[in-house]
Amino acid sequence: MRIARALALAGIDSRRKCEVHVSNGAVSVNGEVIRDLGRQVNPEEDAVAFRGRMLNFEKMVYYLLFKSEGYTTTAEDPHAKKTVYDLLPPTLIRGSRQPKMGRTRVFPVGRLDKNSSGLLLFTNDGDLANRLMHPRYGVEKWYDVRLDRACDPRDQKRLLEGVKLEDGWAKAGRILTLSRRVLRIMIQEGRKREVRRMFEIVGYEVVRLCRIAFGPLTLGNLLPGRGRFLSKPEIENLRKLVFSDSGEK
Repeated sequence: MRIARALALAGIDSRRKCEVHVSNGAVSVNGEVIRDLGRQVNPEEDAVAFRGRMLNFEKMVYYLLFKSEGYTTTAEDPHAKKTVYDLLPPTLIRGSRQPKMGRTRVFPVGRLDKNSSGLLLFTNDGDLANRLMHPRYGVEKWYDVRLDRACDPRDQKRLLEGVKLEDGWAKAGRILTLSRRVLRIMIQEGRKREVRRMFEIVGYEVVRLCRIAFGPLTLGNLLPGRGRFLSKPEIENLRKLVFSDSGEK
């Protein structure tokens, strides 16, 4: 990753201000003062110092969970009996808790409402999470949706053309018909309850909703309530998806 991003991850300052620190010669890598903003570093291998002080970098964590129905994504809801953090390994904790040895604070990338299930990504990589959620990057999210009745092809066309919600226009990127009442729909935004609200506008109730894919990630053979850490190739594919425009990784 670029040196300014590494400094930002270490909590030195915002990325833009970290670029200024580099240009001013306040940063060294492996004992050498650097001023090149394009310098790539590996926090796990390189010794990075800011104004003579060695920096400690938190290891980046990426965990894919098959969220079960009945669990809230917001960990701070005082009325929630079950949250998604109950499904995570004990080494992963919510951001408001104080980290202890061997534990890492993570947060979800986007949300799924209590009555929905499916793929939910957790990480402490804020830069990657922000880009994955930003509409600018158009990350595809696929959902299997069971409706209360058969869906008219004309209503599918309305969803593809776009419908007006109370917070703006929303539309499906693609729709596949799995059965008369079950559709597979792709969206590229991800506003609160967006898929459910889109179907409500055209006159349907979503009986069951499951997110089956997020960008290049899929549920695979995971069972509800189970999860796994991402592999290095999966992490690299995620980063290529949203950092290709800036040359950063």
